[in-house]
Amino acid sequence: MSTSTQTQGKKAICFDVNQTLIHQGIHFEQAFRSVWNDYYSRSIQGDFPQAEELWNKYQSYWQQHKKTRTARLQLDDLQQLCLQSALKELRVPVHQQFANDFFQLVRKSRLAAKSLAPNVEETLEALAPRFKLAIISNSPRSEVTHLLNRFKLNNYFPEERIFTAQHTADKKPNIPLFKTAIRTMDLSPRQLVMVGNSWKHDVCGATKAGLDAVWVQANTSASKKISQQKLGKRNVYCIQQMDQLLELF
Repeated sequence: MSTSTQTQGKKAICFDVNQTLIHQGIHFEQAFRSVWNDYYSRSIQGDFPQAEELWNKYQSYWQQHKKTRTARLQLDDLQQLCLQSALKELRVPVHQQFANDFFQLVRKSRLAAKSLAPNVEETLEALAPRFKLAIISNSPRSEVTHLLNRFKLNNYFPEERIFTAQHTADKKPNIPLFKTAIRTMDLSPRQLVMVGNSWKHDVCGATKAGLDAVWVQANTSASKKISQQKLGKRNVYCIQQMDQLLELF
């Protein structure tokens, strides 16, 4: 039986954003360090911590808050809380809005470095008439909508089909976002499929919620053949480039 025959009955295709539809460019840690180094270089005080020290303190507080259940805070608020705690411990004097301003610069730096993955627009254009297309992303909603608008993908993903994490506990591979998508689109789990680059977050999360999944493994093999495996009772299809979805569906 061909893979296209096995995927019959699907009515919605859900996509991750970063490293799936859009290439990430630089990681969060890189942007964090870069923004701090720029601020440090402009400071007239010579006893500011280096980026390495601040990043380690920030990460320490991030892990503490995750363990103590303050993860129910919104992502932006949790990031700012951890940075404020790190700066206070390191005795760095900053103004009240510094943490908010800092992460705005981090996001701006990361957004500027992103690029559209190959064959994305052509693939979405071919799929859109036949499937409901949706986004399931761990990124903040503001970032997702900005990226969709920037790369002119917003017409494929209506606002009501963009599902993003408000709290860290909602993030993939946990299943709240998948459940919300299933409920909002009024479909059964088996009528949806999740497409993403992360085995842990996209594939494991989706199959745990009852969806089949497509794992995008860009540039991992010279072969462009679609492979298939089982994860529990669900099917996982492995592709190397986005336009292979047209072979599946």
